[in-house]
Amino acid sequence: MQSLSVQALALRQLGRLNSLQLLTPCHASGLSMWCPRTLHARQLWGSASPQTHRTAMWPKSWDSRQSWSLHQTRLKSTRKKGKQKAMQQEEEEEEEQEDAEASDYEDELADDPGLPKDYKDHEKTVQSLRFDLVLKTGLDIARNGVEDAFYNLKLRLNGQKLTKKSKMVKEGDTLDLILNEDKEMDTVLLKRVILKKVVGETKDAEKQRVILRSWKHLQLPRKDVYKQ
Repeated sequence: MQSLSVQALALRQLGRLNSLQLLTPCHASGLSMWCPRTLHARQLWGSASPQTHRTAMWPKSWDSRQSWSLHQTRLKSTRKKGKQKAMQQEEEEEEEQEDAEASDYEDELADDPGLPKDYKDHEKTVQSLRFDLVLKTGLDIARNGVEDAFYNLKLRLNGQKLTKKSKMVKEGDTLDLILNEDKEMDTVLLKRVILKKVVGETKDAEKQRVILRSWKHLQLPRKDVYKQ
């Protein structure tokens, strides 16, 4: 063993054996074992395994960590997109269902004689059949807009001045919001909602499902709007 050590040191000093040659396996034997000279040289260098082998392993482990992190990111992104797509699909199905239900009622609801045909029928849910709630829902306006119209005496129920915002309405009632009056033409510009049908309560029995027919721009003779 001592002679091998001396020989290795001598070869190294002569430049015939560099550090890379000391760390390579012996190819002469054809076996997957290290040459005694190489093993002894590795002991002199203080390494139990070839440095080149350990260095080669680092990129593999680093690549595996990077690929795992990338896989997790892609998985989270896919799940998030899947949830958004499912929610969007549910909303579209609900809208289609409401449109289908409203179209079913269109065949059953009779036209209002003497009124323009540019109305829209909608199935809506209201907390109660109060005048202000039905009008707000049918015209899709803010509640404070209804309150302002009430205090300005611009609301009519079946052609008569509304005395209470909380007045309950029923099927066939006409709810008007007066916009402007043309005294020269003796006409009135208004928005109108007609409660065509009370479908029933919702599943939780907290709201009412109704069919509302609405006009957002309707001009009528004064005598057809104001009734005693």
